[in-house]
Amino acid sequence: MLIAGEAGRYDGPWTTPDDAKKLNGLMRYSQGTATDGVSITGMAYANRWTSTDQVPERAIASGLLGRTDAIDPTDGGKTNRFALSGRVAGTDDAGSWKANAYVVKSQLDLYNNFTYALRDPDNGDQFHQHDDRLMLGANASRTFNGSFAGRPMETTIGLQTRYDDIALALSYTAQRTYLSYVRNDKVDEGSVGLYVENTVRWTDWLRTTVGYRGDYYQTHVYSVYNGNNTGDAAASLGSPKFRMTIGPFNQTEFFLGAGYGMHSNDARGATTTDDPNAPGNRIDSSPLLVRTKGAEVGVRTRVIPGLDSSLSVFMLNQDSEILFSGDAGDTTASRPSRRYGFELTNHYRPASWIDIDADLAMTHARFVGDDTDQAATYAQLVGLGAPPEVLRGNAPGNYIPNAPSMIASAGITLGEKTGWFGGLRWRYLGSTPLTEDNYFRSTATSIFNGRIGFRDANGWRIQLDVLNLFNTKANQISYGYGSLLRSDQLYQACYPSMGTSTMPAQVCQTGVMDRVLHPIEPLTLRVTVAGTF
Repeated sequence: MLIAGEAGRYDGPWTTPDDAKKLNGLMRYSQGTATDGVSITGMAYANRWTSTDQVPERAIASGLLGRTDAIDPTDGGKTNRFALSGRVAGTDDAGSWKANAYVVKSQLDLYNNFTYALRDPDNGDQFHQHDDRLMLGANASRTFNGSFAGRPMETTIGLQTRYDDIALALSYTAQRTYLSYVRNDKVDEGSVGLYVENTVRWTDWLRTTVGYRGDYYQTHVYSVYNGNNTGDAAASLGSPKFRMTIGPFNQTEFFLGAGYGMHSNDARGATTTDDPNAPGNRIDSSPLLVRTKGAEVGVRTRVIPGLDSSLSVFMLNQDSEILFSGDAGDTTASRPSRRYGFELTNHYRPASWIDIDADLAMTHARFVGDDTDQAATYAQLVGLGAPPEVLRGNAPGNYIPNAPSMIASAGITLGEKTGWFGGLRWRYLGSTPLTEDNYFRSTATSIFNGRIGFRDANGWRIQLDVLNLFNTKANQISYGYGSLLRSDQLYQACYPSMGTSTMPAQVCQTGVMDRVLHPIEPLTLRVTVAGTF
């Protein structure tokens, strides 16, 4: 029997305190092992908070706001989640099997204001997102050990299924007070996936894995306020995969793989044909399932004692990219994309009391094809005489916003199972494009975290974590999109205190293009005392 609980309260370094209150609990009963046993787990989680959302860089540069200030101090939310799951597994002469099932009830309410006074110059742009869902799911698989042409073979067949009953709502608010509904939807979505995987060890130095997965999704969306967006959608995709491993030769093996995959989009997007923000304007629905294709080739070696290294080169094509939308606080389906790059991982353990790791990933990510819609929008803005602060970042391009070109990390951990221990970790996120034309880019982030502590033989430990060790003034998140502050010259031109505005409505609705950011927390000390029984 395992019982764990957590209660926490946190304000953070922000001018408007987070006032976060969190409760977390877990209870698990288990018998046997992970391969021959059974377990039942119950989990409960609740949290409520006030959030300091991202702010435009121009507000910080002008002195209007500090890095820890909030534009709308009523942003925040609350959530709860309750889950019950069971798992059973076993082995026999033919192989092994496992199955699990779960039920989850969750609720989420979010209040955000990402564009400030762009949509509603009088009340502000805060909106409320509500998500109340019941999830039911089950997974089962069976593995058979056998042989093919006298060579060892392993075959796994499996089933995954899930059903979601969801109530979703989006409304406009001011200081968490309801103003008007944008949309209210009831969504039923079910999915089932069947897969088979076969691995054959042809020789001591060659093995192959061939797999196939078939997925079927079906959804019904009932739009409470707009019957045009009520409807059904269904889609299925098959995904073959192949992998070959050659080796080891002198503690080194080579591998290559290729296959198809997929991701699902928001069910509402698959049935929406009438713009919720502008009823009467027809829009195209998005596909329910999106195809992905990928391949990789690489090498893994342990030729140096204690060092485990791998290098892989990959490519990934997606039929549709998912992008963040600042005015909706949500993601939307976009154009096809292509990525290629490499990943290098290293783990070195020269002695029992020291671990060293270092990882590097570099990726070239671009959209495929021309963005004719954005080109037309940009041409309209130019024709309307939009000022430079509106035009910049709105030109068409093929850069994928927030797709990093370089990610790196490294760390060292010292200590045995008992006694003194410590560690130092470094994390680096390279500059990323924030707009498709690459006009706005995020700044690179380099952060160090340290830890020192002591573990005794009775299961108790005390540790000190030093987060953001060098107090780096970096950004946790960055986006590039249009917004409007009441201090902007564009706001004064669009909504003059006297007279009538001569600024075209499309220009006013685009807003001032800028980098918006949320800073990393400054140097923070955290003391932990924990015990296991």
